[in-house]
Amino acid sequence: MASGFSDKTPTPRLLSMEILNSDTLTPSAFRKEMSLTTKQRLARAKKLTLPPIVRPQAKHETSHHKSLAADPEQSSFQPCPPEVVFQNYTPGEVCEMPVLLRNRDKVPHLMKVTLESSPYFKLVGPSDVYRKVPPGLTGTFRILFTPAENKDYFHELVCISEREEFIVPIWAIGARAILDFPDQLDFSQCPVKCSTHRTLLVRNVGNRQARYQLSTQSPFSVTPAMGVLDVGDTVQVTVEFQPLKTGDCSTSLVVHYDTGEDTHTSLHGRAVDVQIRLDRTSVTFGKTYMTLSNLTTVHIHNMSDTTAHFQWKAVDTREEEELKLRQCHRLYQQEKDKLSDVLKERRVDTTLLERFALFTHCLQNERAKVRGDPMLFKDDIFSLEPKEGKIRPNCSAEIMVFFKPQDARVYEQAAYCDISGRENRLPLHLTGEGLGPRLRFNFEELDIGEVFVTGTHSYEAILLNRGLIEAPFSLVPPSTAMGSCFTFLPQKGTVAPGRHEAIRISFCPTILGDFEEPFQFSVAGSPMPAILTIKGFVKAPTFRFDVPALHFGDVSFGFPRTLKCCLFNTSLVSMAVTLRIPGDGSGEPSVSSADQKLKLSSQAWRKKAHGLMKPREFTISPCRGTVRGLGSQDIEVTLCSNTVRDYNLELVVDMDGVGKEVLALTLTARCIVPPLRVLSPVVTFQHCCLKVPYEERLTLVNDSNFPGCYCVLPQGHKEKAAAWYSSSVPAGIIEAHSSVEIPITLKAQLLGECNVTAEVAIFGRGSPLEIHLECIGHGPIVYVYPSKINFGSIPVLQDSSKNLYLSNQSDIPATFWAEMAGKRSRWRIEPSKGVVPPDSELPLTVIANLNDTEQFQDTVKVFIENSPTTLISVQAVGTGTTIVSNKPLSPQLDLRYHFSCSPCRYEFQLTNRGHRLHQLYWSTEGFPISRRRPRGPALGGTKDAPQSPRPGSPVFKLWPRQMELRPGQTVDVVLEGCSSTVQEVKERLLCHAMVGKERAKKLIMQVDVTCRFICPLVQISSRAITFRVVKKPSDVLTLQYQPLSIKNTCPLPLSFVLNLEQPFLICSVDQQPLPADSKPMTLDVEEELHLCIQFNPAYENNLHSWVAERVLRMRFTEHPHEEQVQVRGEVFFPNLHLEAEAVDFGCIINDTEQTLYMEMTNCSPIPVQYHWSFLTDSKVNTIRFRPSPPKFKRQSSEKKVIPRGYSETETVEKAIETLETTQDSGQDKSGQEESDQEVSDQDDSDQQLSDAEDSLEAEELSTSFPSASVESQSPVWMRGLSQFSEVEHRNVRMQEVFDVLPVWGELQPGQSELVTFTFFGHANIVARVMARCHVQGGPTYQVLVTGEASCPSFQLDVEEIDWGLQVFNKILKATVTLRNTGALEFTYMLPNSSTGPAAKLLPGVPVVVPSKGSIAPGQEQVLKVYYLPGKIGVFCTTFQVQVAYLDPAEISLKGEGTLPERTENLPRKLKSKH
Repeated sequence: MASGFSDKTPTPRLLSMEILNSDTLTPSAFRKEMSLTTKQRLARAKKLTLPPIVRPQAKHETSHHKSLAADPEQSSFQPCPPEVVFQNYTPGEVCEMPVLLRNRDKVPHLMKVTLESSPYFKLVGPSDVYRKVPPGLTGTFRILFTPAENKDYFHELVCISEREEFIVPIWAIGARAILDFPDQLDFSQCPVKCSTHRTLLVRNVGNRQARYQLSTQSPFSVTPAMGVLDVGDTVQVTVEFQPLKTGDCSTSLVVHYDTGEDTHTSLHGRAVDVQIRLDRTSVTFGKTYMTLSNLTTVHIHNMSDTTAHFQWKAVDTREEEELKLRQCHRLYQQEKDKLSDVLKERRVDTTLLERFALFTHCLQNERAKVRGDPMLFKDDIFSLEPKEGKIRPNCSAEIMVFFKPQDARVYEQAAYCDISGRENRLPLHLTGEGLGPRLRFNFEELDIGEVFVTGTHSYEAILLNRGLIEAPFSLVPPSTAMGSCFTFLPQKGTVAPGRHEAIRISFCPTILGDFEEPFQFSVAGSPMPAILTIKGFVKAPTFRFDVPALHFGDVSFGFPRTLKCCLFNTSLVSMAVTLRIPGDGSGEPSVSSADQKLKLSSQAWRKKAHGLMKPREFTISPCRGTVRGLGSQDIEVTLCSNTVRDYNLELVVDMDGVGKEVLALTLTARCIVPPLRVLSPVVTFQHCCLKVPYEERLTLVNDSNFPGCYCVLPQGHKEKAAAWYSSSVPAGIIEAHSSVEIPITLKAQLLGECNVTAEVAIFGRGSPLEIHLECIGHGPIVYVYPSKINFGSIPVLQDSSKNLYLSNQSDIPATFWAEMAGKRSRWRIEPSKGVVPPDSELPLTVIANLNDTEQFQDTVKVFIENSPTTLISVQAVGTGTTIVSNKPLSPQLDLRYHFSCSPCRYEFQLTNRGHRLHQLYWSTEGFPISRRRPRGPALGGTKDAPQSPRPGSPVFKLWPRQMELRPGQTVDVVLEGCSSTVQEVKERLLCHAMVGKERAKKLIMQVDVTCRFICPLVQISSRAITFRVVKKPSDVLTLQYQPLSIKNTCPLPLSFVLNLEQPFLICSVDQQPLPADSKPMTLDVEEELHLCIQFNPAYENNLHSWVAERVLRMRFTEHPHEEQVQVRGEVFFPNLHLEAEAVDFGCIINDTEQTLYMEMTNCSPIPVQYHWSFLTDSKVNTIRFRPSPPKFKRQSSEKKVIPRGYSETETVEKAIETLETTQDSGQDKSGQEESDQEVSDQDDSDQQLSDAEDSLEAEELSTSFPSASVESQSPVWMRGLSQFSEVEHRNVRMQEVFDVLPVWGELQPGQSELVTFTFFGHANIVARVMARCHVQGGPTYQVLVTGEASCPSFQLDVEEIDWGLQVFNKILKATVTLRNTGALEFTYMLPNSSTGPAAKLLPGVPVVVPSKGSIAPGQEQVLKVYYLPGKIGVFCTTFQVQVAYLDPAEISLKGEGTLPERTENLPRKLKSKH
């Protein structure tokens, strides 16, 4: 909105729907309405409506007039038109619309019209001023509308009178989308429940994009429901008619536009039932046994012309299906609400809430399944196949109906065929009766008579199947106590048709008395069970013993006694009985003497025989069992007494199910402990070695009539005892009137006399028997030899050994330890302590290790436990040296392998292990000792490799050469050598020393040094790795890998660094790039390293084939040697090789064409598909025309002629010579110019592509006609220029100037093809284009194509040569300059002129040299004219210059030939003849 308007100015808004929206607005009417102009729409407005009163005025404002209107609620003014509508307007143009306000009242009224300020609407005339309108007359107002764009606008014209205020709306209808739907669409007669489609091709005939929505009502539907359609575009709209009921159906297809309008297309169709029926409406099946099925067929006949789709349904109408769905939804919602209420009341935890959410989700899934269920007919009894399908026109479908009853009853069911073409579903009534199995017993009652209780009785009954199907049966469990005593086998099963099943009955009664029990067998599928009744009487059995009592008599304590008896069953049935002794103890079982003798602890013999509860002393075998009818059972009763007392008890019998203690048997016994004694209470062992076992026997005597049990109790407090005793047989049983010897073992623990007391316990007796054991203890006897040891001369600092023997001559082991008497002894003993076994000999090793070359003496002390100490003297003399090395050195030092060109260092330490000073001097055997003391290397190594040894010097040197070692002192020594060649070095080092105060040197050590210097050797899997990638257009470039293995074949570990430049990369074996700052790699001997070389074919992403060659360098850290692997990567794209990068046609003649050829070769190994195009960039592609040159007019007054006084005369001979020379020089010059031109052209072609725009601009300046220079020279002739002015420059496209053939094609690898470039030389055109050759999957090549067209243009500086008065026999000479003023090189020639340099000048015939040639643009040629008049008088002749195809230019020659004038003064002499 423009500035300056009030903020209250309303914003234009979209058109209201009230203008065009109508229930009956058809598409044609809408289209016609939208095509009207503003005036046409105003002319069509017929119906006038009164405007609604917005606000009535107050009465005091209208009190001076009296209204006579019939209806005071209606407006007293009638606006015409009631609405101001502008339509089909043009933005920027002013539209005008008059508005008439007629006074309907019978009295005059004042009227004021106002229009709020708007940039689009204006009111013409006074505003906000009341005007008086007489009754019946009108007031006219004009509204101006100036639209800014073609869109909708809205404004309001407010009309105010003294009685009311009303509004006249102002509408501006802008651009509208109009879809050309038909006004009506008739589907005619269609089958009910069938889908009929009509497809409409709809076009947007409006003037704006259509955004629309389509809607209709059932049974009609439309697709798509919405869309967007540009102006002039079309779309297919499908209307579907699928009625569910018969009869006429009518509705509207409503098109809702986004601008608010709706159009209505009338839709009409009629649904009818077609000839489709069932061949019968009911099916009745015969009686059918359960598990069997019956089959019949029903046919559906389709006698119509449409394909019918059918489904068998379970309900009659669609409403019932929807009712079931609603019920399902209601049940789902009720369950969900109940669960939610329960969870809220109980305040469950989060886990239950999550489970509730999961359960709700499951219910929703089940609900979705129910909604998606087509609810086809489904029944377990009746089934139809197929349930759904389609029937082609005039065909029938066979439906198979199956009846499979599950129970023995009558079934009735109805199925409904929902088929397209019939409104109502076709009913089919199904009826059938099911028969169950017929199973019965062979008798209905079984009387078993009298039976004994707990007896097992067996019977058999037969189940008969008299039906045609299997009869599954099962026993119904009885509910009474007597019924539970019966067992039926089998309890369930299946009886085949016409067969029988034997039921075995087992009866074991536990209740006495009469009984009658009915038993039922249920039959699956039969309503009536099979019943069998059993009745009878149950009575009790009788028992007795074979002896009146069991008398055990006297029994020994802990010794069991067993008595036997027999129990008889005098009844006919078996009976389960239990035997027990009520007076027996209830504690643990009593302990027998056999078990007691195995218990060797003192506690087991000292405690009482039983605990707090009386032990269980009687054992009955068997104590429980079943005695068969009229049978017997042998019984054993065992008494093992652990109580000293008398017994009088009873053995009672209990019968299961009958009673307790129904029978008893008397038991009697007495328990005693036998008195045992020791024959000798003192046992003497005499002399005993310490800790050596000695055995004696102890005699135990039993004088009673009963056996006894005894045990030698273990010794207590052994750590304080002087001797230890034990027995190999500590416990046992002594029989009556017998004795037993018990072995006793004794070990003396102390020297001297020992006395200990042993105890023997008797089973059943409270206090044990005591025995005294006596002995005398002593130690071992050991002999040590030899008594003196002499080692003699032995090497120093080395172990030398002699044996010392210990001989044990006693029966006990001898514990010893040995040591040297001296404090800093040079001897040691191994072992220094130990044990000498009895009656054996043990050697000891005495080891001497001397630290000096002198005599040593010492004493060995041998200590024997419990024996005296022995002393042995030893002595030795040391030989050799006490200088030792901490590493292997003498006599041979093998340094094994080492890399050449690097120092081999061997660092070690020399230590003086002696106690005298040593001065050492080192030298190399075979080499003189150097007087100059070399500077030794620093310990720990140096980074700089030492130089190779000089010739005549040893490879290895030792530093320091001289050293002084005090006792215990250590010095660091370095042995170092280096070799620049691969070789094996063997040298001997000698060490001389002065020891102590000695002044003479002696050789104490020699070292043979061996070292093999080698070069690093590796085995590389490949010395050259080549990648080859052929990139087809459909391929994707991926990283390429090739394996590389490096194996260390030299005997030393290697450390190396690999270096490889992009686009290659070194990767691990799993194709992971190695880090850039990785440490050197290490390879052990014979170790192999597996790597991968990665090649990135996308490194250069310009689609050009390229080759990368790099070197994988392997640098060793230990050696300067370097290994190399050549790595090459080739990436081939579809590429072409073009012969040139630019094609220059130069300048050709107007309206001609020229063709140039360029060879194009497929330089890639894959086929190349290409196509040519021209670049559309206007900065590179240019087409222009040369400006027309200025026209020159011939002016006779300004003719250039050679003045009369200008002539060069020569003799004929001289002129001929000059002419020949001139022709020769002209030809040479012409040849030189051609050569220069070729060089210039070659230079221009080299710079043409890089300086394309600069060269074209320079060319435009050089080839334009220099009007200033032409005017200054005032040329006489200027030809060819008129053609420029006659050309009309038209709009020429690039395709009309240049052409390329072939435009597209395919080249096989190595194949070449000529590309034809054609230039069409439109008049005076200068063109340049960038031709692009697009290669599929490859680069785009650019070729700069330039060319221009023009016509030849030249000028002559003279057209007449006037020599004036000249001697007739002299050759006249003049020059004419021919200049090329155009842009095209041309050739010239002089027709009918003398040719050849040897031609003689003929009188009256001019000769011009050179007579022919070519002139480049902007260049000029000087023509020399020679003429011989040959006569006296006026001469006038012409010659022509022919330039290209232009008309010849004529140059006239004129002058006057005269005789030569000569004046001489001759002397005169007169002689007389006389």
